[in-house]
Amino acid sequence: MAEASALSRVSAIPNEGGVRVQKAAELVADQIRRAVIRGTLKDGDSLPAEAHLIAEYQVSRPTIREAIRILESEGLITVSRGARGGARINAPTFDLVARAAGVTLQSKGATLGDIYEARTIVEPPAARLVATHGGKEAAAILRVQLDRELRLVGDRIAASQAIADFHRLLMDLCGNVTLTMMAHSLQNIVERHLALAQRREPSRDEAALARRMRFGLRSHAKLIEFVADGDGDGAEQHWYNHMRAAGVCWLQSLAPTMIVELLE
Repeated sequence: MAEASALSRVSAIPNEGGVRVQKAAELVADQIRRAVIRGTLKDGDSLPAEAHLIAEYQVSRPTIREAIRILESEGLITVSRGARGGARINAPTFDLVARAAGVTLQSKGATLGDIYEARTIVEPPAARLVATHGGKEAAAILRVQLDRELRLVGDRIAASQAIADFHRLLMDLCGNVTLTMMAHSLQNIVERHLALAQRREPSRDEAALARRMRFGLRSHAKLIEFVADGDGDGAEQHWYNHMRAAGVCWLQSLAPTMIVELLE
């Protein structure tokens, strides 16, 4: 079967030396991937039957199967076996990025100190965007989350999760998809870190711990005021100061901890 000819409409760029020519399976996978990204194939849709794909792309059965394996490895397709089996589309989500980021950071020996430094760089500008673009509507959403944090002050683990959720919500509201993706990539690590920090807290003075947490939540409330006022400069500077101060607190005993140790 003349697969290269049949797929020439997909990749018409000439190979002028040194550029690897894509295999037919990669070209088929690329077409299906584009259909998913553009929404032609939607989350939960069944991929057409193998025979249909062979006719559509004019390629061999092994080529189609290899293309499906490529997409399955990327998490864009889930293949189930059996009489009612088949391939279903998984729309791209931040979870795909988060899983890959977690594995990569572990393999590179990243520490919790690395993660917090990155968050301190990324979150304050996001706070500015929330204030300048979200205003009172974003402030109302954040205020609901703050109320939840305040109700959970007496429960260390639940409160730490609520604090992590506040940070995630802030990034979700910033309106910048790239920044939001970065935040989601670190979210699982951040949640585990905060829970571990709470468990390792040496103090037995629950009242003192509650006071310290309420102090941090007052900082959340101050950020909400800046957001409600549309004060981007104030929101960014305040959140930078908050992240720096919180880092000292949360990383007292855990900064050298490698992510791989945390996730294990």
